[in-house]
Amino acid sequence: MAETKLNYKKTILTGFGFLATSIAWAIYDPYITKILNRLLTESATVTKMSDFLVEKLPILARLAEAQGEDVVLAGGGFTLVPLFIGIIMTFDNIFGVIFQPTFGRLSDECHSRLGKRRPFIVAGAPISALFFFLVPVVYLATKSLPLTMICIILFVFTMSLWRAPVVALMPDLTPPALRSEGNAVINLMGGIGSAVGMVAGTIGIALCGLLGGISKEALAADETLSFPYVFAIGSLVMIAGMLVLLFCVKEPDSRIKLQGEANAYADAKARKAAEKEAKKAEKAARKAVKLSKGERKSLLFMLGTLFFLFCGANAITTFFSLFAQEILHKPTAEATILMLIFAVMSGAAALPAGKMGKKLGRKKTIVVGLSVFLVAFVVFFGVFVALLGGKGLSINKYVNVNNSYIAVEEKINEYNADLSDAAKADGIDLPEGSTLSVDGYIAFLTDGSEADKYMDFELFLGEESTAISNAVITAAVNILELEEGTPFGEALTAVQEAVSDVTSILGILIYPVLILGGAANMFITVNTLPLVLEIGGVDKVGTFTGYYYTATFSAQIASPILYGFIRMFAGTYMSLFYYSPIMFALACMLLIFVKHGEAVPDELIKEAEEAGD
Repeated sequence: MAETKLNYKKTILTGFGFLATSIAWAIYDPYITKILNRLLTESATVTKMSDFLVEKLPILARLAEAQGEDVVLAGGGFTLVPLFIGIIMTFDNIFGVIFQPTFGRLSDECHSRLGKRRPFIVAGAPISALFFFLVPVVYLATKSLPLTMICIILFVFTMSLWRAPVVALMPDLTPPALRSEGNAVINLMGGIGSAVGMVAGTIGIALCGLLGGISKEALAADETLSFPYVFAIGSLVMIAGMLVLLFCVKEPDSRIKLQGEANAYADAKARKAAEKEAKKAEKAARKAVKLSKGERKSLLFMLGTLFFLFCGANAITTFFSLFAQEILHKPTAEATILMLIFAVMSGAAALPAGKMGKKLGRKKTIVVGLSVFLVAFVVFFGVFVALLGGKGLSINKYVNVNNSYIAVEEKINEYNADLSDAAKADGIDLPEGSTLSVDGYIAFLTDGSEADKYMDFELFLGEESTAISNAVITAAVNILELEEGTPFGEALTAVQEAVSDVTSILGILIYPVLILGGAANMFITVNTLPLVLEIGGVDKVGTFTGYYYTATFSAQIASPILYGFIRMFAGTYMSLFYYSPIMFALACMLLIFVKHGEAVPDELIKEAEEAGD
């Protein structure tokens, strides 16, 4: 009789593979974007390309200005950096589209003592962990974009070798009717991995001080000093997950057992030939399984649904740390803590999402998740617009005010980073209280506090001091309606207050959005893969896992580039909150046409078995 209850112990152990991949990607997106943002911003080539476009295509400059950007102000002008970050962040997905279906099919055809999937995992995970750890180490040692990119490319390539096999392992060991529940457990384990990845920044900072002897002031000035410790945590967890799969998960021996006359062959050559023929017969039998016209149609619409769904989700995961930096004014470690809330809620919703998918239906559960996502995002963006309306500001005007504030903030951070580098070069800890802040700078401008320290900062700014002060005064006078001739200190105070009034409320509102979004994400994620696999059938789990990842990775290739353009022209990462809802709405529309992929109810399975008896 078929199993009617999920073996939770076996499924949890199987989930350690997904946990290993999840921690890597939870760290990869926010921290790699920060590394790339620094390398690309400091790249003379990227700066020249941006300047060339502004000069040769003035319409781009006018569009940027219309969106609230000052194309003259250093650090706040028209820049290609978001676009280039988007392109580079698609590399893992490009490799996934190219290699993942291939390795999914190869794992279907793998015959070994370890089974079909584990050989790929055991070979791929340790190599991926090594290159993952090397990314921040090479960045800090060389500050070289090409060398850092080599490590990134080698990491994403080796990850593509074992991602499809590790995901296909659960369906191999779970009856089709229980796959939504099984996928819920797998995603719960993935959520734990993501949660560890989210707090890895905080743990890394602690280890950086404990093991590396780096002061809090130095870390505040340059957060990338803690990145090797953060990535080391991810690498160790990846290896640990692989070891659990190797020693604790009993995947059936998939070597072809020859029967009949084949067993009678005495010499190795004959046995090898017989095994080769058996493999061919097995492969031919798999190919002979054809989908009906309706199933093909459902598969195509489901893959389209996945494409738009992941377009919306990928933009959030890729650019959230930059959104948090720009709109909420939070560093990477705090941004990852925010995403921890998302991960915790995803984990909490995993098992209910699996049971709901089985009881209510996978398609309906996915629609519920998408609807909750849409409502949360629309409310957040609506409150943002309402806050600006209460101040008489448009989005464009607010972006201009915010950019002028960020220009000051970034220069202070740059100055602090230089202080940290100088102290490190001298072999000393950065003295406590030596770093600067925007509040301290405002106090210096208005009442002369700590003049010596901030006079050094004024000298550090040099020619940029006039450009920055003019940008702040212009924003205060033209947008916030202060009087002409307002001193820089008063103008910066007004700009800071206008920005903090918005960010303080959004900083609170982001919590319910992440809570609802985390739960909604799991209602969707838990049920999409089982739906696709149900269409394909038991014999093509690896192949249809490859199809699933072809659709999702195609989205993750297209979305960062597409959103990179939108961010470049919109001038703000708040554009995430209208880009992603549009993608989710398109996913909902395509899902209507999916008519296959639901789990067979237990009652029908029982009736069929009784009829067979």
